[in-house]
Amino acid sequence: MSALMDQAKQQFNRGDLQIALATLGRLMVKERRNADAFILAATIHEKLGDRAAAAGLFAGAIDLTSKLRREVAFRAASHYVAVNDNAAALGALQTLYRHLPDDVDVNHSICSLYREAGRYDEALPFARSLLSIGRTFGNFLNAGIVLSGLGRYEEAYPALTRAHQEKPQERLALSELFWCAANLCDFATADRLQRQLEEAYASEGDAADIRENAFRAITWSGNEAYHALCARRTAATLFPPAAPARPPRVRNPGERLRIGYLSCDFFEHATMALFAGVLEAHDRTRVEIFGICHTAAGSRKGPMRQRFLDSVEHVVDILDLDDDAAARTIAALDLDVLVDLKGFTQGNRLGIFSRRPAPLQVTYLGFPGSVAGVGIDYALTDAVVTPPASQPHYAEKLLMLSPSYQCNDAARAAVTRQGTRADHGLPEEGVVFCSFNQAQKIRGPVFAAWMGILNQVEGSVLWLADQPAIAKVNLKAAAAAAGIAPERLVFAPKLPMTDHLQRLCQADIGLDTGPYNGHTTTSDALWCGVPVVTFKGTSFAGRVSESLLTAVGLPELVAKDLTEFGRLAVDLAQDGVRQSLLRQHLIKARQSAPLFDTVALTRQIETALEGICQ
Repeated sequence: MSALMDQAKQQFNRGDLQIALATLGRLMVKERRNADAFILAATIHEKLGDRAAAAGLFAGAIDLTSKLRREVAFRAASHYVAVNDNAAALGALQTLYRHLPDDVDVNHSICSLYREAGRYDEALPFARSLLSIGRTFGNFLNAGIVLSGLGRYEEAYPALTRAHQEKPQERLALSELFWCAANLCDFATADRLQRQLEEAYASEGDAADIRENAFRAITWSGNEAYHALCARRTAATLFPPAAPARPPRVRNPGERLRIGYLSCDFFEHATMALFAGVLEAHDRTRVEIFGICHTAAGSRKGPMRQRFLDSVEHVVDILDLDDDAAARTIAALDLDVLVDLKGFTQGNRLGIFSRRPAPLQVTYLGFPGSVAGVGIDYALTDAVVTPPASQPHYAEKLLMLSPSYQCNDAARAAVTRQGTRADHGLPEEGVVFCSFNQAQKIRGPVFAAWMGILNQVEGSVLWLADQPAIAKVNLKAAAAAAGIAPERLVFAPKLPMTDHLQRLCQADIGLDTGPYNGHTTTSDALWCGVPVVTFKGTSFAGRVSESLLTAVGLPELVAKDLTEFGRLAVDLAQDGVRQSLLRQHLIKARQSAPLFDTVALTRQIETALEGICQ
């Protein structure tokens, strides 16, 4: 057979590429494991510009050659990526990984491909390998992004710190380390990096190098113009341009409005904790409801999942469909309105909206800001979170609900204080302040204000949601630096929602965060009879608590700024009678306040959606 190989090489050297391929074809039929034949045939296809064929042949040679194994695997992967077959590229590199599990470049490339596909769980072992064998800026940044994206901030922090130290001006490394530091309550680092980001964005203007998603932007900045820029950049980077609008569906007189709600959160999730009541309260003589679901298979269980299944007339499963197929499936439903419940949050399918499968597309509840650039026509909102000054920053037309945009589930248990505070590690005497927000919402200036409040209210404690170990260490250290004994911070372990609401009744006063307020956490506290003190925000995310307090008749708990916020909280803490009156007010509000009138808000949503379809 060596004669055929020699013949093919001579033909190749003369430039007779097609003839050489024919010769190699005969050889490969007789010698199916001839690595040289595979490699030469792949090289010829490479020269002819047939990258898919070249990739397949290079991949076929990986197990056949030891000397050139690494080279052919990477050539196969590069050609697969060039023809948009990342799954095959991963397959080629996984084959190589079996031979070279400790190769830095192999681990890095596999990690990158999984990360770019959003498959962070599968990228995890390769990211962890890079922590120990990585050598370059790119290795550590790659690993850090994956670990941070999975919420493993403690593991990500050293890698992202090293990447930032190597290239301190590289924007992605800076913003990733900033996000990680914020999630670990490393206030000194987060505040320093935030100043760098703000200075850079201010000087760069519309040409700003924004390499962070739109959701992160709203957690740390209250600048609506910056939020809008991030939203447009995120959409332009991740999704195709929005397709032209479809003509409206012709409805017969008396025919129900066909509404599709699209989300991956139809299970035990904060969105369903708010929205389940709306699905159940819809007037089925007015509307026909389609639940368009891409909830992960492992999450399709539990009482909230069952409530979803029981409350929609049609369940449309798009989990295993790509955006094109999902858009075709939705278009075939002949909807009047398609409602996005995710916005720029993790797990969204905004690429479906870019393809415009419905004549009118609306965003609601999941994202407190503009969902620009993906074909969203309207946003359901309210006059507090989006006052007239906000409207220039929204691509959508704003549909105002009143007094608050936020739906709540009036079917929740009417919890009251039971048991003792000691059951939850709290002192029986003294004021219990609480804030059950996630770590990234706890910004340095807000935490300083909290410590100022504790300093003025003797015997008080601050009850917080459980945090990663390093975050708890950092919070206690920041408390000590502010002159507050670390044991005055009490961390509450994660519990099922019903149990959490029951224990939440033990708190006296909720303290809000900013520039991203408590949203579900604020309405949870109000439902449990716990008054929440907040301060004026400058964006949707920072005005939600004001909206919720307005809707329960307590706008006086909204301070004009952070300084007044501290005074207001201290005054309330020192007035036990007022605390009692506010608690009684909130307990009555469960039956009377607009915030907890699920049916009334659902009727408003129906009317708003009918209005845009006329």
